[in-house]
Amino acid sequence: MDRQTNTPLVTIAIPAYKTDFLAEAISSALSQTYADIEVIVVDDASPNDVQGIVARFSDNRLSYHRNEKNLGKEDPSRNWNRCLELAKGDFICLLCDDDVYHKDFIAELISLQSKYPGCNAFRCGVKEIDSDGNTTEYYPLAPERQCIEEYIWHLHSRNNRQTMSEWMLRTSALCGINGYASAPMAWGADCATIFRIGRNGGVASSARRLMSFRRTDKNITGRTFSYNQKKLIGWRQQCHVATEIVNAGSHPDKKMIIRTIEKDMRNETKFLVKHASIKELFSMYAEREKYGLTFSLFLKGIWQNIKHLTHSVR
Repeated sequence: MDRQTNTPLVTIAIPAYKTDFLAEAISSALSQTYADIEVIVVDDASPNDVQGIVARFSDNRLSYHRNEKNLGKEDPSRNWNRCLELAKGDFICLLCDDDVYHKDFIAELISLQSKYPGCNAFRCGVKEIDSDGNTTEYYPLAPERQCIEEYIWHLHSRNNRQTMSEWMLRTSALCGINGYASAPMAWGADCATIFRIGRNGGVASSARRLMSFRRTDKNITGRTFSYNQKKLIGWRQQCHVATEIVNAGSHPDKKMIIRTIEKDMRNETKFLVKHASIKELFSMYAEREKYGLTFSLFLKGIWQNIKHLTHSVR
């Protein structure tokens, strides 16, 4: 993937569509104690006034770009890659338009990069917040340095969780894997991206919780009875990438790690089918081998819809 010539900057890219918390996201990016940054807001042809919100800030490190058409409707990672094309930094951080950085986010990850110069992927601890900014949950913390196989194991054994906003990635390495992974609704695209970029050099993690992931009813991840067919496609793609990487490596416990991935894929399939709509269920059953959907699981999904409709009527 082609991009502009690197300069000694960290790029914070904000792929923007929603605007409810965009000003807070921009403010948190510009308030970093590590000052050698650029902040780019890439408006994905939003119907909301993204440009007006950006115009509230007077900072020559901030720039605004608007896509001629909406790139991320079916796959938000297409706009992530537009951000990558515009980035000038040696490192890129992707801050979602409703998430928030602590002021030391970049400084901490730059320090981590100095400690592990052979690594291409750096992350911090995460806390989850609600619409009012109240902390509702902590994500599990990870070891400071992991090979990619062990990072994959931690993620698929549910000892860890991740989002895209917690990462700082080496831009040249990200371009070297053709940018952010593609998936329907970008479901699993963040994990697949990290698996690929971490193949060489592993992953470095800070124990400091310096990124706040905001969960609201507008998050795709928080919706039930919608998008579950697309989520399942993305999830299975992520699992296939993980399996391929582990298989190709030389980790002594690769068989155990692959069994963990397979178990997680089965469990997530059951969960997503359980929460799929009737329309999605019939569509998935028509290609049941593609989705790992058995007749028994199909019936359980139908029954869950009946219970959901019954509860709604009450």
